[in-house]
Amino acid sequence: MPRRRRSLSIFGLAVSALAGLALSASGAYAQTPPFDSGADLLAPSPEGNPNPLQRSPSQYDNGASGVDQAAPAATFTAPSRIGATPLYGSPPGFGAGNTGFDPTNTGKGKKLSQAPTAAASAQAPPDTTFEAVPTYTLPVPPPPPPSSAPVPPAIEPPKAAQRPGSVLPSVPESVPVSNPPAQVYPQAAANRPGAVVPIPPATDFAAFMPSAETPPPGTPPLNALLPGIPQRPLPIAEGDPYAPLGIRAGSFLLYPSVELSGGYNSNPENVPHGPASSLFVVAPELQVQSDWSRHSLTADIKGTYDEYGANITPSLDLPYFSSVIDGRIDVLHNTQILLEDRFLLSTNNPGSPNNQANLATLPLYTDAGGTLGLAQTFNRLQVTAKATYDRVSYDDSVLTNDQVVSNADEDYNQYGATLRVGYELDPGLKPFVEGGGDERIYDQEFDAAGLQRDSTGSSIKLGGDINLFGSLTGEIAAGYLERVYKDPTLPNISGPTLDGSLIWQATALTTAKFTAATTVTESVLPGTSGELSRAFNLEVDHAFLLRLIGIGQVGYERDDYVGLGRQDNRYFASTGLTYKLSRELQLKGTVREDWLTSNVTGVAYDATSFLAGVRLQR
Repeated sequence: MPRRRRSLSIFGLAVSALAGLALSASGAYAQTPPFDSGADLLAPSPEGNPNPLQRSPSQYDNGASGVDQAAPAATFTAPSRIGATPLYGSPPGFGAGNTGFDPTNTGKGKKLSQAPTAAASAQAPPDTTFEAVPTYTLPVPPPPPPSSAPVPPAIEPPKAAQRPGSVLPSVPESVPVSNPPAQVYPQAAANRPGAVVPIPPATDFAAFMPSAETPPPGTPPLNALLPGIPQRPLPIAEGDPYAPLGIRAGSFLLYPSVELSGGYNSNPENVPHGPASSLFVVAPELQVQSDWSRHSLTADIKGTYDEYGANITPSLDLPYFSSVIDGRIDVLHNTQILLEDRFLLSTNNPGSPNNQANLATLPLYTDAGGTLGLAQTFNRLQVTAKATYDRVSYDDSVLTNDQVVSNADEDYNQYGATLRVGYELDPGLKPFVEGGGDERIYDQEFDAAGLQRDSTGSSIKLGGDINLFGSLTGEIAAGYLERVYKDPTLPNISGPTLDGSLIWQATALTTAKFTAATTVTESVLPGTSGELSRAFNLEVDHAFLLRLIGIGQVGYERDDYVGLGRQDNRYFASTGLTYKLSRELQLKGTVREDWLTSNVTGVAYDATSFLAGVRLQR
């Protein structure tokens, strides 16, 4: 019969372990040679070396009693389970050999004495996998406010993320925001007019609507920002559930649309006591946006064709077409090539003194040109140089007696250049100074009146690119221009200028847009150098309902015919409504009043018009 093995006594094992530890500690201290300060402490001690490097007695022992002090706090221990936090995985320093790096800084003798034998590890798991209760306590977040749904804790972003235009990634609630990614700002070329800058999702303005109207099925949520982040109101179009989705064509997004309208105009000729007429308008439009990680290409192409029912002389059944294509090539990180192609097909305004008498129809003119530029950024300083070319040509005039009159003496080429230097004071404010010059050279040296109309122009502007408070964006500049004519009998044109466009998001439902432009156009009147025009326009859009948008506009334009002494003041005011049936179909209606006053008698007029129609878009 096999002999029964006696169980080990826990008390006996503890006494034996303590005695052995005391003997080994005292013997080790008695035999330890003096510490050699000249030893190479960086030399590794391979396993099995009978003469390992000695450590200084002052590291972990008291030097007097020969008893080691307690190991550092990072040493893996096994205290009581009560009130402790489970620790899964390997303890610090696990797997470090005699020559390996041990982050716990534990002595080699203590480390070996604590390591379990291979047999014991194979027979049973460690006594515990708990770590000691820390001596500090985590701050307790305040309780959430009473609500039917749980409110996630607010995450305070870093100060850099509070700049206008910064983008914050979505962070799970369980992950602390300790190392947020670098902030992303739109490139400087995106600030120029016509460029499209991505904007974060807007505040859900449906909550402000007076009626509980719901968006169409499949509409994404309008509020996608992190909880606790102050949400700024943005343009309604950015969060509009009825905005067009567009058509994808390769790496481009196409946004086609067409408006069909019919109505009435009390004075389409813009002359005193002109005849009234019915009106039908077709207005197609196409916008193109590239979807590239680098470079950019945008296009804005629109046109109209007006057809009047009455027999009006001169005939106003004429087209209008405008095309602007902007491109940007990102050569290097701070170097960009700017490209633009533009084309305009139009006529002079009805009632303009530049129009010939007895016209059967208003002559068309075209303005085709392009721009080549280079933008270079030096830290916060940006320098942009552009070269421009434009070609203006007029069709022949047809008179009421079928006579054809050539307008070749009005054709000219314009060559110009501009230089802009801007400095980024803040991501939302970049002041700049811009200077430019151009030269207009006519195909014919003398016009029909025997005048030399070649001229040179110069201008200086001081302005800024603005993106303030998350609600005011755009570009505005004030300056001064001068145009000097080759013919000494033609007076020079000069005066202050204001150019630019600003958009103000007053509320989540209301947007205001202000535009200003100063131009100098040519004239065919004898003794008249040209027409200096300053135009100002203010438009306010307000969402009464999610589907119903109200639009109001007021405008003023002053035309100064230098040399003629005539000054015209043009005013207009309009109001309209847009009802959005779906993303593809809208109903529109507009009422407009135009009137003109002048220092010349017999030219003042007023006109009232209204249009109603539909807009089809994709």
